[in-house]
Amino acid sequence: MSNSPAPSRRRTVLWSVVSVVIFAALYVTVVGLYAGSGDVVTSGEGETTGDTVALALTPEKMDATTNRFSMSVVPTQGDDGTVTNGLVALRSFGVLISAVAGSKATPFEDGGVIAPIETSLVMDGEIENWPFDRYTVRTVMTAIEEEADGESVPLPTTVQPAKRGIPGWDIAVAETPLGGGILAVDITVTRSGSTIAFGIVLLTLMVIIPILVVTVAVIVLRGKRKVEVTALGWMGAMLFATIPLRNFLPGSPPIGSWIDYLIVLWVLAALVAGLVLFVVAWVRRGPA
Repeated sequence: MSNSPAPSRRRTVLWSVVSVVIFAALYVTVVGLYAGSGDVVTSGEGETTGDTVALALTPEKMDATTNRFSMSVVPTQGDDGTVTNGLVALRSFGVLISAVAGSKATPFEDGGVIAPIETSLVMDGEIENWPFDRYTVRTVMTAIEEEADGESVPLPTTVQPAKRGIPGWDIAVAETPLGGGILAVDITVTRSGSTIAFGIVLLTLMVIIPILVVTVAVIVLRGKRKVEVTALGWMGAMLFATIPLRNFLPGSPPIGSWIDYLIVLWVLAALVAGLVLFVVAWVRRGPA
């Protein structure tokens, strides 16, 4: 009889240690994902020799609501360049960018200052698939030069994306030469692992809340606990806290996303069911 509490204490300690280890592992995972997010992965040569013009691409903003990917592009060359040194144009040329919302061609006059080209690409993707939404676009980026007869001739071009991208997003840039100096650039933008982990944690918390509420309501309805009217206020607070918690999801998924049909709707239904069960228990056994 005297040794019976010992196994119970050991189980309590074991569960406490396991809980701490799981929490620490989740914490380290989320922090690690956040630290490694926002990088730009690129594939291509990226070298500038002779007349090859490097287009330095810097991501600025990703607006998933309007499917717009904003970036700045600066044409530059190495020390042996004959077109530009990145500060001024050594001869007249232009930069052509397709799939943009706005002007497609930007000219640079001989001796003129090289200003960054601020542009916005129209991406293909659906924000309703949050947090697994994926946005892609193929754009043609090339430097062009006008010859004496007025004909535009493409110059050898490559893309040099910046190492650091947009927080909360992973960006992949792949270039494909199409021949004749024309370069196709495929850009893929996805949510970073930290954003996905953050959203999954919040959705998990949303699922736990109605489980707790329904559990308390069932226990009270079966008469294993007293009817406490103050618990009704707690349940109501959990119901009204669901929508702010849903709106706190990173990336602001719009109403009607898949999470609303598979999770949020049923969380609200379970909370209301818990309230109904508790009110029934209160009517049956509450004080007159």
